[in-house]
Amino acid sequence: MGAQADTVFWPGEEVAVQDIVETMNEADAGKGWLGKWRKMTEETRNRQTRWLTPLVTETPRLEQRIRYDVYDETLPSGNKKWNVGADKGVNLIVGPTLEFAFSLPQYVYYPTQGRLDGFLGESFLIKNRIMSSPEGQKNYVFSVMLAAHSPLGQTLPDYPAHWIWDPIVLFGKGWGNFDFMVNLGTQWADGANKQFGIPYFYNIALQYKIGVVVPTIEINSTSSIDQLVFVGAPGLFITPEVLIGRFRFKDDWKLYFGFGYQIAINKKTVEEEYSNAFVMKFHLLF
Repeated sequence: MGAQADTVFWPGEEVAVQDIVETMNEADAGKGWLGKWRKMTEETRNRQTRWLTPLVTETPRLEQRIRYDVYDETLPSGNKKWNVGADKGVNLIVGPTLEFAFSLPQYVYYPTQGRLDGFLGESFLIKNRIMSSPEGQKNYVFSVMLAAHSPLGQTLPDYPAHWIWDPIVLFGKGWGNFDFMVNLGTQWADGANKQFGIPYFYNIALQYKIGVVVPTIEINSTSSIDQLVFVGAPGLFITPEVLIGRFRFKDDWKLYFGFGYQIAINKKTVEEEYSNAFVMKFHLLF
């Protein structure tokens, strides 16, 4: 028998985009630009996995959702800090391989130090899915992303007055009900980079799906490359969590949520970041 192309592995989104466009052309796109956009987002999501998004680790999947997170942090002093919003907001699939997102207003609240309360700046991201294959096939996703954090809002002690840019590589692979996701990125500001060093960060998430319940454990980092270590630098956390969903309630509208407990791994993290945090999140998919 002659050699045949592997119809499961997609070598790149140039092929995947062509497949999506051809499928859209063959289908009833509905009326107007809204119907065409909805058809495009449906085909795009069918080209990837259906993993749930962890609390901290960024998913390599393209998402279309409204998301809101809340962090209840215990600071080194023992006082509390609430971060309501936590840089999360609205994600939109704007092209067959592109996602754009912007945060909803986020507010920090110190129950015992009201003078530190205030709104933080906005966050924006653009994500490009490079390669993907859904469950039942190769079961993986590979993407790149650029996030930007604005200095808007009042100046707070723990929030820099500069634009911050995060280029990130994202990858995930699954086997049956198990999957893992990895982020690797760096962070730069438009000024005062000495404040940040030359930081890198990484996130790792391990998931196992049991019906609508997905137990997950994450290792999260905000380490700096000037330490040249993955363990022992400040900004290391482990986060056991549970994700629950997706629950369909109308057409493509789905709901899921999650909660977890983020724990500082070492003394430096407790002293320079926070010792632990209870994290809750809410997703509305559309």
